[in-house]
Amino acid sequence: MGVDVDLAQDPPVASIPVDKVEKVKRYLQSVRDAKVGDKRELQFWEELLGILNWISSVLVSGRFHLAQVVSARRAAAYRGGMRCTVELKKECQWWWDVITKWNRVAILLPPVHAPSPFSIVDSPTTDAAGGVNGGGGGFFAGMWCAVKFSQYEIDNLDIMELEAMTYCIFLKMLIDRDPGLVQGRRFTARNDNQPWVAACNGNDSSKPAIAVLLAWLHELMALYSFSVELEWIKSADNIAADALSRGDRLRFLQAASDSGFPPSSLVFLQMPSRSALVSKMISAKSSAQSMHPGR
Repeated sequence: MGVDVDLAQDPPVASIPVDKVEKVKRYLQSVRDAKVGDKRELQFWEELLGILNWISSVLVSGRFHLAQVVSARRAAAYRGGMRCTVELKKECQWWWDVITKWNRVAILLPPVHAPSPFSIVDSPTTDAAGGVNGGGGGFFAGMWCAVKFSQYEIDNLDIMELEAMTYCIFLKMLIDRDPGLVQGRRFTARNDNQPWVAACNGNDSSKPAIAVLLAWLHELMALYSFSVELEWIKSADNIAADALSRGDRLRFLQAASDSGFPPSSLVFLQMPSRSALVSKMISAKSSAQSMHPGR
């Protein structure tokens, strides 16, 4: 695979050869130097996507930072080339920062060596609902949040994106409440949206808005030294979070009590403003859509 593996270290480590790093830096520098509107041919985008995708699969969980490059490659295949956009340059700048600041080394540690400290019955759960009365909710160890989505959010974000946004914001709220809840730990959370579960666990999505959230999640994990895996849960079993997302307070209180958290023990967490995050997600979608053939 072209990766240097050192089995003598405990735990073993893998690293990307310097010549591969220098190669990808040349491609990234080309985009960094380009002005918005400058054109690059199909072969350029194919080769850049190929090497970044390889680095992602080998060492860096960064496939979610390829949504713009993927869109550029698709558009270039149709048009014979693709011009650089603001979002494309931002995505390549992220990779430049990773490549130039990272030591190119990753520890090879199987998940079984770092078991979750949380049991499945008290892991964080989130849910989102679309439609006129749609909203999002999260529940964990007696702490809960609920919010009604604006019409702007419902009109511009699909249900997967709303689910993912609710999950990431709730996780950040728990961190703000007490970083010790996640710091230095590997744990499991639950959600009933299968596409989001797959994207989150795979650190991979070609959907630009999801890529924005995965990037944020990746930053949180790096900053607070934790790893989280999502487990899919049936909507019928995701009672507390589902009730919160639909504004059904009585059903939520009953579900919380059934889980061992009577009303007197519940702690409400106020969801912070999400307007900047929503704008960033929609901007990423618009940038990718502008590359689509026919636009």
